[in-house]
Amino acid sequence: MEKYYQAIEKFHKKHRMKGTNNEEMGFRLNLMTEELGELAQTVTKGKSKKDFLEENVDLFNLIIGNLISTGITLEEFEKSFWQKHEKIMNRKKKEINGKFRVSEFRK
Repeated sequence: MEKYYQAIEKFHKKHRMKGTNNEEMGFRLNLMTEELGELAQTVTKGKSKKDFLEENVDLFNLIIGNLISTGITLEEFEKSFWQKHEKIMNRKKKEINGKFRVSEFRK
């Protein structure tokens, strides 16, 4: 994960994003929404695996950029990731209307 974080950090520095609208989360959320829509189109329109991968990479890059833009270190992210991973590993799979989910269920 470190090499991806460093690559996106380098991209942010190259384009001098610090203190610009590129670091504003409202702007970044709009970018993520746009990319998620493009990912959805690769699925719903049966586009190629290459297109599917490209859209996932776009989202991954934006997520890493979110961390950098908000000053979250790689160490903080990894700690949070493993805490969440442990939590979801302890969840039970449930069937709802014939579909399976592994989510936090609330009554």
